[in-house]
Amino acid sequence: MYVSEEICNICNRYMNTGPLFIAECSHKFHYNCIFSNLQNSSHTCPTCHATWTQLHSPFARRPLQVPQFIPTFPHGTSKLPLQGNLKATPAVPTNVDPNFNDDEALPSSRQTPPATQQDGGPMTVKALTEYTALSKSDQSDSFAVLVSIRAPLFPPEATDEGNSRAPLDLVAVLDVSGSMFGQKIALLKQALNFVIQNLGPADRLSVITFSTSSQRLTPLKRMTQAGQADTIRVVDSIRAEGSTNIIAGLQTAVKVLDQRREKNPVTSIILLSDGKDTDNRNFTSCLSQLPQTIRSNAVGLSLTPTEKVPVYTFGFGSDHDAKALHAISDGSVGTFSYIEAIEVLQDAFAQCLGGLLSVVAQEVEIQVRSRCPEVRIKSIPSGRYKNTIDSFGGQHGVVYVGDVYADEEKQFLVYLSVPKAEENEGETSTTKLLEVKCLYKNPISNEKIESDTARAEIRRPLKEELSEEDKRVCLEVDREKNRIIIAEGIAEAQEMAERGELSGARSTLERKRKMVMESSSGIAGDERTELLSRQAQIVSESMSSRKAYMEGGRAFGLSAQSSHNYQRAAAQMLQSKNIVGQFPPMSGPPDGVDANFQTTYMQQMMVKSQQQKQQLQQLLQQPLQLGPILEYQQQRQQRPLQQFTDQNQYFGGDGPSIL
Repeated sequence: MYVSEEICNICNRYMNTGPLFIAECSHKFHYNCIFSNLQNSSHTCPTCHATWTQLHSPFARRPLQVPQFIPTFPHGTSKLPLQGNLKATPAVPTNVDPNFNDDEALPSSRQTPPATQQDGGPMTVKALTEYTALSKSDQSDSFAVLVSIRAPLFPPEATDEGNSRAPLDLVAVLDVSGSMFGQKIALLKQALNFVIQNLGPADRLSVITFSTSSQRLTPLKRMTQAGQADTIRVVDSIRAEGSTNIIAGLQTAVKVLDQRREKNPVTSIILLSDGKDTDNRNFTSCLSQLPQTIRSNAVGLSLTPTEKVPVYTFGFGSDHDAKALHAISDGSVGTFSYIEAIEVLQDAFAQCLGGLLSVVAQEVEIQVRSRCPEVRIKSIPSGRYKNTIDSFGGQHGVVYVGDVYADEEKQFLVYLSVPKAEENEGETSTTKLLEVKCLYKNPISNEKIESDTARAEIRRPLKEELSEEDKRVCLEVDREKNRIIIAEGIAEAQEMAERGELSGARSTLERKRKMVMESSSGIAGDERTELLSRQAQIVSESMSSRKAYMEGGRAFGLSAQSSHNYQRAAAQMLQSKNIVGQFPPMSGPPDGVDANFQTTYMQQMMVKSQQQKQQLQQLLQQPLQLGPILEYQQQRQQRPLQQFTDQNQYFGGDGPSIL
């Protein structure tokens, strides 16, 4: 039997059955699919965005206004209609889509809460010197000062029902290609339903799917009780088929955000895929053509903070394109998470959501200034956060951090040039080094805030007067040095592994790991340093063979890099034969290097996810009562898009989100 290879770009299904509608621009759609679009007065082609000028009954409810310009088609020639008495139409710019400016209005009753409810207090700023003293006769071109900021704890009053946290505009871009069929698509729905259920009425969510092409399933809709029910119903109808077009999904997501009429204070995109982009041969070139809003960290781009949209990518399984997903997140100041098993996808989503729902500071800048003309700022290793140092004497530097979550800490080493001190009659003097402050915006009130100033200085005794305490390195500074050593080691080993130099990659990681364990914090048994060493060991083991590297080692290493580059938790899980690494684990207390980056609210959201999954597992282990389940399935099949999202009426509580 002949099966058409053509796919309807509305439902992404083959057009081998049922009546077809052939538009004047020659694109074909299922009659039932296009009828729904035209009922809503949308007269643009979902494929090429051409405006249709003539429609026959029953579509034509009102006359169409014919644009007054010459028709132009993407291929440069006019096309005759294949069916009916329809005329060729002018194409419209693809970046204009009237369907994407239908975001739901934000609640007008929302008021700015009192300052005491907006956050848990001011941003904490610290500055710690590598050593407490440097002899007068000594000088250094790389004296380290650790500058850090910590956001306040999320206030207990900040619930999903209140006004104490910044609301979120979130776009979920989901891979629904054929490889997602079966358990993958079922668990994806379950994970997304968890996200929906934990968004508040002031948050808005848009769901986009992509396979051969992309489709916006829902506009930006407020997650009220009705909004949650509607969105869950739509998610439940998702099916897996077609190829993989990641670029199309991202393009649609950007359109949704660019064309929205109103904006919530926090904006983000989450993207999940289990495969490689099969529709764009030169993915790197296509990626460079994406809108600047999601390439804000690319070289040469300069966007205002409000224009930037972070993309948090999630790759799972051994077939996803880790390099592509890492490139997407890295270019947008997001993180790339890797999980080998789809069963833990919900926990990965939960960790990310816990951060996005707890943004307490935006447009964060850490400013450092020399307190002495002779003390100069040499460098600031800031990962993928951009930094600047003035070129006139190195007296001032800035690290641009962006959004910061509640209880989140950012640390940066500032390397200084410190000159010799004047010897004044043998007296111990002091050299003033740095002053540090943080500038940021309250995302609820839009108030610009300046933190208190932290200052760093060192004593300058004679060399013979240096005590053992003076010679002891600060463990916090040493630990951050070790973190950078491991992060750079992973990146270096990754590059070698890509060239096929697996033995050299493992040797590099072992050398870096040995350096860390022989450092002051390693000898002292510092827990975080040991976790860093363990991470390097796991990455090394994942490069034991080309097969191990391709099946999970590459993704694990890139996810670790992403986490270090932005000092933000990114789910990393690798379980292949004897290699087991979890950063953080899916149950129990946080472990692994991501414990250094995981915030309190991230942990709470992950615990909530794990508890929900345990309850569902217990429900499934109970004696099966087929009566209510069959009744639910039968009625949902009869009216799948109507009133059967409330599963409590059948299961007497929080029923399963997927059957």
